[in-house]
Amino acid sequence: MPMENNSPQNLPLRNSLAGVVGKNPHGSFLMDSEWQKRAEEELNETPEIYKRELEALRLMVKNDPNLSVPDNDQFLLRFLRARKFDSKKAFHMLQRYFLMRLKCPELFGCSLPSESGVMFELQAQNMLQQRDQLGRRVYIIRVDNFDSSKVTIDDVFRANVLALEQIVREAETQIAGIVVILDMAGLSLQHAKFFTPYYAKRMVELVQETFPLRFKGFHIVNEPFYFDAVVAVLKPFLKEKIRKRIVLHGSDLTSLQAFVSSNILPHEYGGTAGKFDNRPWYMQLLAEENYFRELHKHGYKIDVEVAEEI
Repeated sequence: MPMENNSPQNLPLRNSLAGVVGKNPHGSFLMDSEWQKRAEEELNETPEIYKRELEALRLMVKNDPNLSVPDNDQFLLRFLRARKFDSKKAFHMLQRYFLMRLKCPELFGCSLPSESGVMFELQAQNMLQQRDQLGRRVYIIRVDNFDSSKVTIDDVFRANVLALEQIVREAETQIAGIVVILDMAGLSLQHAKFFTPYYAKRMVELVQETFPLRFKGFHIVNEPFYFDAVVAVLKPFLKEKIRKRIVLHGSDLTSLQAFVSSNILPHEYGGTAGKFDNRPWYMQLLAEENYFRELHKHGYKIDVEVAEEI
């Protein structure tokens, strides 16, 4: 059973952009000293590199006449952090991000919160309110709660993208990353479509190449004995780094708690943070509706046929 390299330790927790306190003379966004140190050690984020690579990325974006991006450095910064301040790699990821939205809007076209009420009523997804002991966001997906008579796999995919679009705005999350807990209890034939090669490939592309977040762990709980067949579908598309971050726990919740602190986990996962309830999170998403509307205005202003050649 693969295990993550980093062991739990106590680090300052943040729930929002609280770590960002302004701009310094170099133009970069100031953060608490502990987060600044972590960004430098893990992402090569020094004032000199920040300034040089941000200017280079701005120029690359400017030289792509078909591409419209939000006019602020914070948007570009998420791609730089995701690629450890290599502006060329960051630009390639930014291109893929917008090209996937253009080519597959049914999957990558982030849903508006106000249009996602039925999805959230299923209580199938939840971004926990607290960070884990490593400062990472924790996202729980419960496969058994997806009702195929009410939502489609495309609805599920877009809701996951919505979740990621919300937290990628947080400087701390750009640095510390996200952990996904996938609860496979109740996995049945009605869920088989979630793991076809087409959707498996799209999910892997999202994680490995397209979305500007650091995916630090995938923890599978309550998986049935035939889950190996699902892994077999995913495996050809996975890089070794991501494979090593997949941990199978079965029904052993104490095993899960060795990676994610029990004090932030819902009761259903052996934690002390109350019952699984995504309503507070959904209220936050609704309050940010205008941000997601603005995000829809940007991207590639070309036909899909042209995009296929990029």
